Amino acid sequence: MNQTAVRRKRNHALWLGPLLVFSGAVSYFTYFAQYPVLRDFPWINLPIVLAGLGFSVLALLRAIRNSDTYRGKVMGTLGLGFSGLLSGLFVVYIAYLSYQLPEPSATTQGLTLAPEFTLQDQDSQSVSLSDFNGKKLIITFYRGYW
Repeated sequence: MNQTAVRRKRNHALWLGPLLVFSGAVSYFTYFAQYPVLRDFPWINLPIVLAGLGFSVLALLRAIRNSDTYRGKVMGTLGLGFSGLLSGLFVVYIAYLSYQLPEPSATTQGLTLAPEFTLQDQDSQSVSLSDFNGKKLIITFYRGYW
C-alpha cells in the first residue's frame, strides 16, 4: 500500500443537504401544517428546505472543484438531484397547489340566500342577519360552556 497517497476528506454536505430537504418537507406535512400560522406559509420549513438545497449545491461544487481533496462526485450529483426534485415539489405545493379551491359540488350549486332571522349574541344583544348585509358571515352555534 502506498503511504504517500493523500487521503481525501469526507464531504459531509453530501448527506446534510438531502437530509435537511427531506426533514424540512416531511415535517411540514406531519407536524407544522396543523398550526394555521405555519400552514398558510411555511415560515420554518421553507428556509430549512432551501438551506438543504444550498448544502447539496455546495457539496457537488466542492466535489467537482476539489476532487483531489474531497470525494463524492456521484453521490453529490444524486443528492443534488434528490434535493432539487423534492425542493421543487415542496415549493410547487406551497405556492400553487395548496391555494387551489375545489370545484363546487352539486349540493352547493342550488343553494339560496338565508332567510332573515334575529338571534341573541353572547352579550344578550339582538343581532339580525340584515346587520351584516354585503359582508361575509360565519355563524357558529356552540352548545356547552365557555
